[in-house]
Amino acid sequence: MSDRRPATGGRGQHRGAGARPFAPGEAPLGVRPGLSGARRRAGVSPIGSSVNRRASAGPDTSSGRSLRLTPGGAARLRRLALGALLLTTLTLPPVAARANLTTVGQFTVLGTNLLDRDAVIAAANIPIGSSLLGVNLREAEEAVADLPLVASVRVSAGLPDGIQIRVREKSLLLRWQIGNLVYAVSESGELLGDVATLNLAPSAAADLEAAPLLIDDRAPSPLPTTGQLTPTELDVATRLASLTPEDLGTAATALKLRLLSDFGFVVEATGPSIEWSAVFGIYSATIRPTNMIPGQVRLLRSVLAGRETRIGWVILADDQAGTYTAKGVRPPPPAAKPSPSPSLSPAPSDPSPSPSAPTVSP
Repeated sequence: MSDRRPATGGRGQHRGAGARPFAPGEAPLGVRPGLSGARRRAGVSPIGSSVNRRASAGPDTSSGRSLRLTPGGAARLRRLALGALLLTTLTLPPVAARANLTTVGQFTVLGTNLLDRDAVIAAANIPIGSSLLGVNLREAEEAVADLPLVASVRVSAGLPDGIQIRVREKSLLLRWQIGNLVYAVSESGELLGDVATLNLAPSAAADLEAAPLLIDDRAPSPLPTTGQLTPTELDVATRLASLTPEDLGTAATALKLRLLSDFGFVVEATGPSIEWSAVFGIYSATIRPTNMIPGQVRLLRSVLAGRETRIGWVILADDQAGTYTAKGVRPPPPAAKPSPSPSLSPAPSDPSPSPSAPTVSP
């Protein structure tokens, strides 16, 4: 026997006879009408529904994969980009130069202490208003490097309108006069050229005018041809050109350095009642090295002491021996071999040399 009661009203003879949908207003809370009684949360769509997935998914996303380049395609793309970059690099500067997109408007000169700034700009020969990208920087560098005082130069262009000229100068040591021309000598002994043609700044020209001067009276002087002092000549010139009256203990007001064909390096002194010349001679690395010069200076100082106004020429054979002549008497050249004569004056220790004949070195 079953406790179940048959359905009333003739509807649905048994449970399996098929369920009808709820009529409007009959469905319990949370059950939608027309869904065969399936309880679902109100307002929530079923998850994983094939109908919903097909409706929401686009035609290109069904596989879940994005569009990617193949390795070969990526390599081709990189090659194309590189080619475009190179083409732009090669063609843009000439095009911009022809179009005068950027022009030269200003100059910056760095590193000049001796050279006149305007002379450097003029040597570069870059007109104001010319195309900045069309400037031949190498040609400008070579032109500035031809200036005698320039050791090295770098010319560069910078946007928007600037040209920079960076110069490294040679140093000036002394002046070297040959005939009527006065040359500047660098620290390395190079003959840089006539002072009047060096394009010096006003302040540098005044400093060079006060630099030591050597008068080259050799006939002819080889320097205009060689353009370079020997190391020995440079050493002697710098040592003797730096002497002052105080170094020699003389009352002379001026010292002058000469280079003669027969006597070599000679220091001349002038002043009140004073007019003497000291022959230091010709030097070489083996026979007469330059390291004897300090001793010669000491010897000259002792010779001049107490008799300076009566001395004409002092012959400094080395740093130990020397002779002198009376005022106004010039000795014969060292090549001449004077015969022994009682008229020759004695050693420098004698305060009264004979005025009638010169003295010579032993």
